[in-house]
Amino acid sequence: MSYVDERVIELVRAALGLELGGAHFYQHIAGLTQNPGGKAMFTRLAEEERAHVEETHGLFSALIGEEEWKNLYAQEMADAHPSKLVTELEAAVTQRGHAVVADDTQALRMAMELERRAIQLFKSMAEHITDPSVSDLIGKIVEQECFHYDSLQAQLDSILNVGIWLDKPEFRMDGKF
Repeated sequence: MSYVDERVIELVRAALGLELGGAHFYQHIAGLTQNPGGKAMFTRLAEEERAHVEETHGLFSALIGEEEWKNLYAQEMADAHPSKLVTELEAAVTQRGHAVVADDTQALRMAMELERRAIQLFKSMAEHITDPSVSDLIGKIVEQECFHYDSLQAQLDSILNVGIWLDKPEFRMDGKF
C-alpha cells in the first residue's frame, strides 16, 4: 500500500485505542460492581472487546497495510493505560466514598458512552472508505457496537425500573381492545 490517508490512520489508531481501552474499562467495572449479573455482563463485554481487536486486524490491515497495522498495534499496546472513562468512574466512586462498590447506573451510563463513541468512530471511518468489502466489515462492527449499546440501555432501563416507550397504545381506558 503506497499511500494511506492520514485521517484513516488517525481513525484506526483511535478505534484500536477504544477497543483496547474498552476491554480494560469493562474488566475494571466488573471488578467494581457487586451485582453478580452485572459482573458477568461486564466480563463478557470485556471479552468481546478483546475479540474485536482480533476481528479488526483484518479490517485495519486492509485499510492501512499489514506493516502499518503491526506498528500501530505495538504502539497502542505499549501505551495501554486506563481509558479516560475508567479515570472518570474511579473519581466519581471515590468522591462518593465508595472505594469498592460502583454505582451500577453510572457504570452503565459510562459503558454506553464508550459504545456511543465507538459507533461514531467507526461510522466516521466508513465515510473515508471506498472498498465495498471493507465497508461491509465496518458495517458489521457498527452493528456489534449498536447491539452492545442497546443491551446496556435495556440493562439501565431495568435497573432504573423504567418502562419502554410504546409506539402505539397497548390498552384503552374504556376496556375495549
